[in-house]
Amino acid sequence: MKGKVGVFVSDSSFSHVACRQLENMGYDVITFSFEKKVGFEKEIILDFGDIDGFLNYVRKNGIERLVFAGKIEASSIFKRDISQSGKNFLNGIRDLRPQKIFEELAGLIVRNKIEILPLTKVFKNHLAEEKIYTISKPDTVQWNDIFNGWKIAKSIAQLDIGQAVAIKNGMVVAVEAIEGTDAMIKRAGKFCKDFVVVKVIRSGQDTRFDLPTIGPETVKNLVYAGGKVLAVEAGKTVFIDQEGTIRVANENKLVIVGFRGKEIKGDNQGKSR
Repeated sequence: MKGKVGVFVSDSSFSHVACRQLENMGYDVITFSFEKKVGFEKEIILDFGDIDGFLNYVRKNGIERLVFAGKIEASSIFKRDISQSGKNFLNGIRDLRPQKIFEELAGLIVRNKIEILPLTKVFKNHLAEEKIYTISKPDTVQWNDIFNGWKIAKSIAQLDIGQAVAIKNGMVVAVEAIEGTDAMIKRAGKFCKDFVVVKVIRSGQDTRFDLPTIGPETVKNLVYAGGKVLAVEAGKTVFIDQEGTIRVANENKLVIVGFRGKEIKGDNQGKSR
């Protein structure tokens, strides 16, 4: 046994996969959340933003490592009551962009001698590869949109706006912001059909806190909205339930691509030249 690891969780598949992976790695997993979740054995419920309560529990119970595997909507800081210790923490930060909040939080946690495990280590067996996953493949127009979407998504990610764009025939249909990728996809569907979604990671992004993630719900939302292509950054995107996700995509003649900035040629196994 490698010792205890604390895992911040939500109801997402992302959290459940993370816990299973950590258990397989030999850790004793203790989960933290701000309200009761389903399917976790050892769960500690904290008041929203209760940093002091979390640190006190960690010290008393010998937890030396931490994983952030729960999705917290950025808009929560505007909508929910925050504990006093959380308010005190936020009051000491001038820049409330999510990345800056996480940087400050990481500093606080590390100063308390807690290691934050990078998500690339936790999800190393679930990262998207550079390949075309589906029976359908991008046509020439869609490849152009993937290239253009990649450049635009990388630009907005660097500005800490979002990590995804929807694009069609070179025109940006929607840009992800505080609402998240799924909501952006639904919004894009109100304007057109057969669009391309490109999802990337920000250069220099702290992988201890966030990695782009896709799974069955992403593809179902794309089907509902009328999109046709989902291109994600290979090696930096967590791909949950690949078999189920690919099945839904194939049933609806969608394209899923793991992408590194160059066109993928050859067969469906990701060979490129």
